[in-house]
Amino acid sequence: MTKLISVFAIVLAAAVSLSAQGHASHGSESASGKIDLGEGNFPTSGPAEAQKHFIEGVLLLHSFEYGRARRSFQEASRLAPDFAMAYWGEAMTHDHRIWGEQNRQAGLEALARLAPTPAERRSKAPTEREKLYFDAVEQLFVEGTQQEVARKYSDALAVLTKRFPDDVEARAFYSLSILGLTGTVRNTENYMRAAAIAETIYEKNPRHPGALHYLIHAYDDPTHAPLGLRAARIYGTVARSASHAQHMPSHIFFALGMWEDSIKANIDSMKTARDAGSGGYHPLHWLVHAFPQLGRDDEAYKLLAILEEDMKKNPSPNARTHLAMCRATLLVETRGKGPASLVEPVDGTGITMLGVYAGHDLAIGLEYVRRKDLASARKSLAALRERSAGKTARTDSSGVVSRYSTVSQTELNAMGVMEQILNAAILFAEGDREGGIKKAIEAAEAEDKLVFEYGPPAVPKPAWELAGELLLEAGRKDEAAWAFRNALKRYPNRRISNEGLRAAGGNLTATK
Repeated sequence: MTKLISVFAIVLAAAVSLSAQGHASHGSESASGKIDLGEGNFPTSGPAEAQKHFIEGVLLLHSFEYGRARRSFQEASRLAPDFAMAYWGEAMTHDHRIWGEQNRQAGLEALARLAPTPAERRSKAPTEREKLYFDAVEQLFVEGTQQEVARKYSDALAVLTKRFPDDVEARAFYSLSILGLTGTVRNTENYMRAAAIAETIYEKNPRHPGALHYLIHAYDDPTHAPLGLRAARIYGTVARSASHAQHMPSHIFFALGMWEDSIKANIDSMKTARDAGSGGYHPLHWLVHAFPQLGRDDEAYKLLAILEEDMKKNPSPNARTHLAMCRATLLVETRGKGPASLVEPVDGTGITMLGVYAGHDLAIGLEYVRRKDLASARKSLAALRERSAGKTARTDSSGVVSRYSTVSQTELNAMGVMEQILNAAILFAEGDREGGIKKAIEAAEAEDKLVFEYGPPAVPKPAWELAGELLLEAGRKDEAAWAFRNALKRYPNRRISNEGLRAAGGNLTATK
């Protein structure tokens, strides 16, 4: 087994404080060739020196390194103020379609620095191909619903790819636009269309970061995940300087229960992020989930301590939401063996997103059930219900749509499942075993219908796993084995479900 970087190296890297943000590499420094972001070919009419920064920005854009990409494009426009495509690139950094995020105002401001109107901006693009790129980006920031904007943008890219079929970059952005047609909601038909386009890019250039990235996203579901293993093996190695690129392979590794590989990918990703002055909380959370799958709970607790220490310096929405997620994960995965802080609530002031905090409510409630403190468990259930009471899906009307200011229907559906899970556990603990088991199975069937992609479970305690545990405690081993196998279909090689299945005397290939 390849020796992994010690968690103590992560702790050492954590000494890089968030105030080091200003020391992150800018385009002028990184365009020297010292960084590795993959390979692309995007000829433009810009001068050679500015083109270097432009290419770097495009490669970073494909790896969703939006802040760094923006600096590269801004450096390109500083060197060549009439370089139209540099402004196109800067505007593109303000749309994060498959994350459900967009800063429309900032995107329009970036374009306005080139010229005040779409017609004038188009006239400044010297070639027909570049004009078509502007036709597309303008569609990203028109008024309309997210679905309407996504469709118009994707249609404009389709025109570009038909007019210039050899433009690999246009095809890459077209593939991504298809993934974004339904925002954060997976649509298998669209995702397979996007994959087909990305596959043609991979055939020509297996080091293209967009092709590799979008293939992983397209194949990130229970049925298609094995098809993404090839891209997962490559992406983090060809774009080592992009934290998100190093993290993305773990989407596929999670799908296949490949915990060692996932840990390696996320350690690399977290270190790259923190070396650049950011928190690296997304890979940190995935590590907090992955380490316990191998019984390495203490290493997960050390990572939690890093996040809790960061919170003292900068309690940003990013840090606070990830702290809630990490505490919820550890309460479930290590069954309450961690620090006392795991059951402490996390401040959600100013954050509209609900699911993260509801997940922590669920995990706290289940921990109180485990401790046989049913009065406290009921308080957690009441808190969970209060979060979603009367809530409907909505977005921020300010023109800045972010994960912190949005309530999605997907999120509300997941919260409904969480409520059912905790209610089931409480009913069972109160003595209504049949009622608890029935409610747990209903929750599991509802969870099966939720939008799904691999990663730490959005519902921290998988409902089928809870159903298996309740059935096992009730002495119904055959049914428990069936429930644990259902959990493992969704979350392969999950430690708690594996242990439950063994206790039930089942195996992965048996049927009910």
